[in-house]
Amino acid sequence: MKPLERKIEKLGDSLPMLSRDFQILEMVPIKRLTPAEREARLLRRKAKKDAGEPPDPDDDDDETEENSDDTGNEGKEAAGKRDEDRFAISISSEYPVARWFGKEILDHSPEAIDLSRAKLGLSFLDSHDAQSVIGIVEKVKVGDDKKLRGRVRFSRSAPAQQIKTDIQDGIRRFISVGYMVSEYTLEKSSKEEGDTYRATKWMPMEASSVGVPADPTVGNDRKAAGRQYPVSIRSANPASEPNLKEVIVETQTQIAESRTAAAEIIRLGKVHQIDQERVAQAVADGKSVDAFSREVLEEVAKRGAKPLVQPPAEMQDRLDLTAKEQKEYNLARGIMTAIQNIEAASNGGAAKRENSFEMEISQQIEKGWSRESHGGLFVPWSLRHAWNPELQKRFGNLLKTRAGLDSATATAGQELKFTEPGEFIQYLYNTMRVKELGARTIAGLRDNVSYPKQTGKATGSWVGENPGADVADSALTLGSIASSPKTYQSSSSYSRQLLAQAVVDVDTLVREDLARDLALAIDSVAIVGGGANQPTGITATAGVQSYVMISDVGNGGAPAWDDIVFMSEKLEDANADQLGEGAWLTTPGVKSTLKRTARLGNTIGLPIWADDSTVDGYRGRSSNQVTKNSTKGTSGATLHTIVRGIFESMVIGMWGSGFELVVDPYRLKKQGMIELTTFMLTDVTLKYPLAFVVAKYVKTI
Repeated sequence: MKPLERKIEKLGDSLPMLSRDFQILEMVPIKRLTPAEREARLLRRKAKKDAGEPPDPDDDDDETEENSDDTGNEGKEAAGKRDEDRFAISISSEYPVARWFGKEILDHSPEAIDLSRAKLGLSFLDSHDAQSVIGIVEKVKVGDDKKLRGRVRFSRSAPAQQIKTDIQDGIRRFISVGYMVSEYTLEKSSKEEGDTYRATKWMPMEASSVGVPADPTVGNDRKAAGRQYPVSIRSANPASEPNLKEVIVETQTQIAESRTAAAEIIRLGKVHQIDQERVAQAVADGKSVDAFSREVLEEVAKRGAKPLVQPPAEMQDRLDLTAKEQKEYNLARGIMTAIQNIEAASNGGAAKRENSFEMEISQQIEKGWSRESHGGLFVPWSLRHAWNPELQKRFGNLLKTRAGLDSATATAGQELKFTEPGEFIQYLYNTMRVKELGARTIAGLRDNVSYPKQTGKATGSWVGENPGADVADSALTLGSIASSPKTYQSSSSYSRQLLAQAVVDVDTLVREDLARDLALAIDSVAIVGGGANQPTGITATAGVQSYVMISDVGNGGAPAWDDIVFMSEKLEDANADQLGEGAWLTTPGVKSTLKRTARLGNTIGLPIWADDSTVDGYRGRSSNQVTKNSTKGTSGATLHTIVRGIFESMVIGMWGSGFELVVDPYRLKKQGMIELTTFMLTDVTLKYPLAFVVAKYVKTI
């Protein structure tokens, strides 16, 4: 492939609308001419023209040119209908700007700039939003200093006047100009400086006031940028490239957008259970996300189901590891690397910092961490845990039992006998339930979250003909549920030698222990919570419905079938049943009681807790995470809790893309131990407290 053909392939045959951002140094007001001054200017220009002389510079910029709307005949009424202020601005220059394909220079010779669109004035937008026109840029032309300039006239609308004031006050300090390039010349190319392209045919499309300027290195993908404009590339020396070959290649921006759209289409198909073949066909056809979303909504409507409410994009900022990365990730290696770096820093930082895959993942998570960091190792939430037979991988048959001459006699064979470690016996943790029963998790949060909520509705009344009095006014009422991160911290320690030499998979052991500890902490506060510095769980949230057993006369009561029915009835009374079917959650003791308690007093005696682990037709689960030591009256700390709730309405918020693991090799250094401390930021939110019914004082039998 010829060199220029490679450049064409790199750039592609079409581009989106690009933009250039620059800081406003000053907005220069244009003096308004009186009718007498305007007439004098016209006379001077006519006299110069009759004498064959060029007009004076001060007279060359007359306000009566074709793209000005001043006619000299406006009255006070007309003048009051528009903003009389004009501001001179510089739009663009030949300053080189870095793009993904190299450096770009806009040629500012008169023949290079297409001002056909600018003759009628360029729209002045708010942040490139084509639906938000705040003014117009008039009298756009190229000066002798090779700069494109124009005059801004603001709309009299309130948003436009607010932006105008912000610009004058120096608050909005940037202007971005959108333009379309139809021809580039490859001006120079070198390994040291890269490629430099000169836009020899281009057209300004619009100008915008922006609060945050776009990154000029990646082009611009805003409203008008969705369309691709054809672009041709030619060499600065055509003789050296006599036969240019047309190459049709997508730009890197297009490829990235296509991949992003495909991923979003696949995600939507999975979430809404769309047929896989239909999803694959949509990806193959290059459908947009909007088009596929409309199809999904139509499909969901046909099923008579409610569309799933997805969290905003900013709440999905999480780091997911691929299957290969999951296998490669080794927490023990990350800990040892962190120790080496800590010790290197304590020696004055002269030693080279060590790096590893785990450190790279940690650094990536830390970039999106908006809260206080303790200088630790960040571990991703998406890390899966699998038991690997590390012993077999490392030592193979060396650990098999071998007998010598006499396996029981020292120096005569006992030294040749090895004991093969058996399967690792894991601690029996409590069972986690809230996620299993439907609680949603939103990871990657950065700021505090406020969930807007409708707390009341409008009301009306039936009236007769000509009632003689107005119907009372009413309106819905609004509120919000706030969610902010709560810190959970745990600490453990391991020896250096264990991490380096253990025959069991210490990495999995450490990961499993830390992960279960964090998960159980979340599960526990989601059920109980409400303590000092804790998220508020189900049993402590205001608005959650309470229930007292029928047999409770002051010291707690045993559950009966009527209690089960009445607890479900309370959900329907609050209209919470429309949020989902929900489930039952209680202790193993209550589960045992319900399995031995008949639903109705008949000869069959079907138990309340059915063999398929359902209660009254809804899922039933038990866990030692649920409280079973409550006290009422003279009961002692023996009473258990039953929860009937719609767990789908519970949201578990996770701040950041992972938890922070602080490695301290110094505090226990005299014992040869490494201290590990975890920091997790989380919160639990019940969007509908009425969707839960709690019976706190339940006796078991």
